[in-house]
Amino acid sequence: MNKKLGTVVLVSDTTKEGARTAFRFRHVATITVPGKAQVLPVFEPLYRISPGVTETSAGEEGEEPCNTAATNSCAREHHSDSYLSLGSPHRAQPGSGSEILHCWRELPVLTLDTLVEFYEKGLDCFASGELDEATRWFEQAQRTVPEDGPTQVLLQLCRAGRSPSMTWDGVIRFEQK
Repeated sequence: MNKKLGTVVLVSDTTKEGARTAFRFRHVATITVPGKAQVLPVFEPLYRISPGVTETSAGEEGEEPCNTAATNSCAREHHSDSYLSLGSPHRAQPGSGSEILHCWRELPVLTLDTLVEFYEKGLDCFASGELDEATRWFEQAQRTVPEDGPTQVLLQLCRAGRSPSMTWDGVIRFEQK
């Protein structure tokens, strides 16, 4: 699913809830996987939150970016299919008590939070079938971080006016791996 959604690491809502005090996440999509009827919201960890910083204080000092929508070579080098690999630092930020999780490290946390704001507004519109409004939000997200994989994927689906095998309940149903 990572390849189809333009991500490197996706986690379930259960994993997200278990790590919500350690990472800032964004809801990427709600999907079904091949051979399963269960609807799954999937999330992308964006950056590590320093100890003592909660998800509700995102955008403040102490947060570390992690571009999980990076290239596949970055993924192979720094991330495995296991969520736990995110806990392994690529390099430590001096004095922060946190780790930079490689690939989004060139972007300020404020930029990532802006991306998430636009993207999730677009995702809400996408889920309710308001594709023109979703397109506007995803275009804002794309202007914020042009190389963001999930934004590109959802923008493409909005412009096409449909999703792969999608009935309009906002769930993307993938037929093949």
